[in-house]
Amino acid sequence: MSSRNNTIRVAAAAVAALAWSAQAWAGHVTDEFENGETRPLSIALLPVEATVVKAKAVDTETLVQEGIEYGAVYAELASDIMTGKGYTVRVIEPDRINADPRLQEYVVDANRRYDEMVSRLRPRRIKRRIYNAGDEVRLLADYLGVDAIAFSRLNVTVTPMGGAIVGALFGGGSSPGTSSTLSIVDGRSGDLEAHYLGIRPVMPGEKSEEQVLEQVADVARRALGSLPTADPSKRQASTASEEDVLNELESLLDQ
Repeated sequence: MSSRNNTIRVAAAAVAALAWSAQAWAGHVTDEFENGETRPLSIALLPVEATVVKAKAVDTETLVQEGIEYGAVYAELASDIMTGKGYTVRVIEPDRINADPRLQEYVVDANRRYDEMVSRLRPRRIKRRIYNAGDEVRLLADYLGVDAIAFSRLNVTVTPMGGAIVGALFGGGSSPGTSSTLSIVDGRSGDLEAHYLGIRPVMPGEKSEEQVLEQVADVARRALGSLPTADPSKRQASTASEEDVLNELESLLDQ
């Protein structure tokens, strides 16, 4: 009994450490996004890329399907939260992407550039405006007619007690719980303006479908809780003329 109690205490300490880390790292934005100059009014939310990891043997197809379902739930919740803060949100469904070859190409290219950018991301450096997702995001935003593109990643991990303790405290394993990131990239410049993190650490052990969905909902709220409201009065108008933008986009398409 003593050994079991010690195990539970260690697991609880690991969960508490993760929660503290999440609070310290919840969101980072540029100064211009914070003061409203580059804060968008309209946002296109791309399909959420979700990963499900379980210690218990589950076939890959089932994990992929669960990821799609959890990602769709997260997208709906994130859209509701952002809409409630005054943003016009367009959730880009996979079916729409698959039915539009040009949109599909733009989304694939934009996701590739985004992944390249975040692979070297240091959140505290976002204020320096050193992260840019390139012309691919600008093309996508123009094609969709929005001010910004939102990229989301979701991870759901279910682990047994022992493996969770090793992973949380010493590395080399998976920590139980659900986490998400949501990044907002400006459609005019391609600059990363905001990056939000939501983490829901949990005690290890099997979780029901309802429990996992509740975790997904919680990380969406945690990630976007500090997102400021949309403010048209503060957004800086583009200095480029419509003709300039069209000419630049045409030159990119010809490359």
